[in-house]
Amino acid sequence: MKYPKLIFVCLAIIFIQSAIKAQTDYTSETKFNQSSLRKVSGNENLYPGLTRTSNVPQQLLNDYNAAVDARNESEKSRLGIEMEKYLDKPSVSNIDPNTLFIPEKNTEPPFVNDWYLNDVMVTSSDVATSGGYRQIDLKQAEDGWLYMAVNTRNPTGGFNALARVYRSSNGGANWSFVAGWQSTNYWSSISMLVESRNNSIPDSTRILLYVTSSPNSNFNDAFLAVVSFTRNGTGSYSNVVANPTAGNRFATVSACSDGMFSSSTTYMHIVVREETNGGGVFSAIHHFRTINWGFAHTSAVYNLPYENYYPRAAFSNETGNDSIYIAFERRVANDEWEIRLLATSEIPSVSYQLRYITDATSGTLYKRPDITVQQRDFNLPQQILVTCTKNDRAVYHGSTDGGASWNIDLSLGLPSQPVDFTSCNSDSLTAGGGYFIAAYVDLNGDSVNVRRGVIGSMGNILHRRNSLQSTGTLAPECAIYREGSTKYSALVYAGSGPTSVYFNMENLVTGIQPIGSNIPDKFSLSQNYPNPFNPVTNIEFAVPRSSYVKLVVYDIRGSLVETLVAQQLSAGSYKADWNASTLSSGVYFYKLETNDFAETKRMVLVK
Repeated sequence: MKYPKLIFVCLAIIFIQSAIKAQTDYTSETKFNQSSLRKVSGNENLYPGLTRTSNVPQQLLNDYNAAVDARNESEKSRLGIEMEKYLDKPSVSNIDPNTLFIPEKNTEPPFVNDWYLNDVMVTSSDVATSGGYRQIDLKQAEDGWLYMAVNTRNPTGGFNALARVYRSSNGGANWSFVAGWQSTNYWSSISMLVESRNNSIPDSTRILLYVTSSPNSNFNDAFLAVVSFTRNGTGSYSNVVANPTAGNRFATVSACSDGMFSSSTTYMHIVVREETNGGGVFSAIHHFRTINWGFAHTSAVYNLPYENYYPRAAFSNETGNDSIYIAFERRVANDEWEIRLLATSEIPSVSYQLRYITDATSGTLYKRPDITVQQRDFNLPQQILVTCTKNDRAVYHGSTDGGASWNIDLSLGLPSQPVDFTSCNSDSLTAGGGYFIAAYVDLNGDSVNVRRGVIGSMGNILHRRNSLQSTGTLAPECAIYREGSTKYSALVYAGSGPTSVYFNMENLVTGIQPIGSNIPDKFSLSQNYPNPFNPVTNIEFAVPRSSYVKLVVYDIRGSLVETLVAQQLSAGSYKADWNASTLSSGVYFYKLETNDFAETKRMVLVK
């Protein structure tokens, strides 16, 4: 009788193991616990454990790192300024005379389509393509708002480049124009940071937009420049950060920061590839840091062997010296492209370590990585996600020990689905899971897909999140939008052309849509329904002629809670949805206002 029981137990174990495997992203190609310092086969012979020394005195480094770990911002600021004396500084002029800043004028989008049928159109502009595949950036900032940057083409007035920045205060249902930055130069790539000088003062939020800028349409001699402005489009300034060496150009900029852990002493990091004009073999990666919000930068350069493309940077909060991780595509041979990781101090210096992620054979091409480090306390093991394509299939690689070891070649997309671009991001909250997100687009741009989960189990594939045709030449961007402790998957992509930029997010119910086809004969504001409500209610209103319309919500003290509509609307009847899931029960007021009409009504939120 013992043997049947033993057989039953064995079968049960096999069944459980099979069930667990079926719920993961592991495949027959997955390799587990691969040391990032391992020797790999092929033509690449550089030992990855190379470390060089820093020019900063060791005691100053120790004191600075101790201040960072203790969250002592005043001491971090003092020591950071002292440390700048020992770091290299690019020799550049601090003004780019070829640019023009365009503040908010309330004449730009939001363009709002029916959310329930189509995605939200953020801008109808053409999107730049010739400089590279990442021309859009998406962030949720510490103020809780979403921000989007778009590098557009075909501006007017003699300019050759125009970057637009938009913001949404209601989770992506409505987008408003913040500011634009245009130039007679040509911009090949952009990367955006959105940081708060003081986390308790939302209006202290500033946007830093980095671009690789060239006087030539082929992007030869492209330099690195930055513009900074507030979330209201005011207080702008722009600087040239650095120039490449003669005969070279900068390309593929990527920015990150320690803003998750700092406020007034937020330090920003920018990584950019240097290549020969025309994209030749010379391949250096530059690391710039600014401790004063883009006014000045220090720098380090890593001259690496082989051809290294598409560097992407992420900040890692660690015990002692915080790190910047840079994932990039390394072309070891014509038929072997790998993903490598450069780990360096957040203090720009010549100290770095080169690490291996993938280990391919001839005929395997890993392309265009993206990287995110989940922002956690320094005494916790850091989790890193890197997405890329492998022979035109979407895969990812994960580390749960700060990049020391990796599980590589986990499945991100369908085995039969050819993919060109991937994107990834993360959220600091582990409660409830779903703190990593990834997106990818197939080769023809027909389907933009999203997954959100954890390393090893990234969740169900949300197939074709785009309601409109996507471009096949630009990468989508994804982010996790968090309301309280609830996390949602957010996505932005460029339409076919590429023209227009569209936003989508799971479970988004706040929005505006036209109702009916009749033209009303007067302005009107209806009572919200349902009322009382929890947490979503509908507000209908009528506009008899084209007007600039504002629909806002106030609390019982008269403080502005949210702007639901602030745009030019054609004559018609409309319905706006308001999601109050993050607010407490109580009485609220909503007001419809135009040049010729104003009315306020009362509503009650009951939870």
